[in-house]
Amino acid sequence: MLIIAENSIQLIFTAVCTVMCAYYMLITKKHEWVLLGLASFVYFLGDLYMQLFMIFYGDEPFYSYIPWVGYYACYLFFLLLIFEIRDTRPLKNSIRTLWFIPVFTFGMCVFFMNWGDYISNIVAAILMWLVFWADIDGLISIHKDTGENHANRNIYIIILIFCLLEYTIWTISCFSKEYTILNPYFLCEVLLSVSFLLLPSALRKAVEA
Repeated sequence: MLIIAENSIQLIFTAVCTVMCAYYMLITKKHEWVLLGLASFVYFLGDLYMQLFMIFYGDEPFYSYIPWVGYYACYLFFLLLIFEIRDTRPLKNSIRTLWFIPVFTFGMCVFFMNWGDYISNIVAAILMWLVFWADIDGLISIHKDTGENHANRNIYIIILIFCLLEYTIWTISCFSKEYTILNPYFLCEVLLSVSFLLLPSALRKAVEA
């Protein structure tokens, strides 16, 4: 089954990311590696539940909060990681500057409510809003040369791509349920999996700067 193969790739990549983070955490004793390791691990657990369900029952669960708890926790750990690499400095760009972020996330939330339940979509919208806000704020601060560490640029970009891929996957899944190799859903899933492999090297550059 194609979706099981794709999910297996994601399980492998998130597991590799988790192991790499554990390794660097033991060597450097830095909190950043703990946060990234937890982000990849809880995402791995969410995927593991989906994988086991599909193996035992032959199909995806119609809806389950169990894997989404892992995904939501991943977004939260990404948010904490962004603040950690910024040395917990406050966000420099106000809601007036980044007004388009809540407009986008909550607009998409209303759109996704046509296919999912209200509570899960609201939780995802809030978490994604905060991650987008902190992440884009960091990128803008680097561009403005406000003292933001330029070595953080890569990890900001990868987390931003990860979030955009999540939205792309959600949107595609609303319209297409055909599990074929031609479905762009699978390409986005593979790219999202690859992002987990890129995160450790980006974080290593940030913490060693």
